[in-house]
Amino acid sequence: LQMDIKIEGINREIMDAAGDPTVQDISFMKCARIGGTEAGLNIVGYFIDQDPSPILVVQPTVDDAKDFSKEQLAPMLADTPCLAGKVKDPRARDSGNPLQSKQFPGGALFLVGANSPRGFRRRTARVVDLEEIDGYPVSAGTEGDPIALARRRTATFGYRRLIYKNSTPTLKGLSAIEAAYLEGDQRRYY
Repeated sequence: LQMDIKIEGINREIMDAAGDPTVQDISFMKCARIGGTEAGLNIVGYFIDQDPSPILVVQPTVDDAKDFSKEQLAPMLADTPCLAGKVKDPRARDSGNPLQSKQFPGGALFLVGANSPRGFRRRTARVVDLEEIDGYPVSAGTEGDPIALARRRTATFGYRRLIYKNSTPTLKGLSAIEAAYLEGDQRRYY
């Protein structure tokens, strides 16, 4: 029960920050299996339902993005009452809901792999969910840092953007999430 309370508290603070128009960047350095991806899903769901916008979700690889779409995103979209029906049924002809992009009134959601520079091209996003960034390659092909590429996708939205990064840290001093955490206010749950 204590673990459930802890997870709920962490996610509540992240959700409050994601809904705060003065917050543009959230970096969540965390241990494994504590709800970082669930927080990202909540952010995505909020913007689909309450503030439709272009959204970009970046997984470490293209295969991870496809798996995430099938195993986590699709069930959330189908099983959450306020989201059910907002994204077209993928089985419908011309559904606007292929595996790596989802259309909804007022916006779209794109799922890409950090290893694929092509996934970042032609995309403009107000909301970016960067999942498990310590698993990203150093460069997306020959085009550079995938985190920087994703950040550039939000330039159109300026102060109205939201970038959420989460990861379990890897090597101290080389960890992307550690660097992001150190750039922030270094808040700790307890």
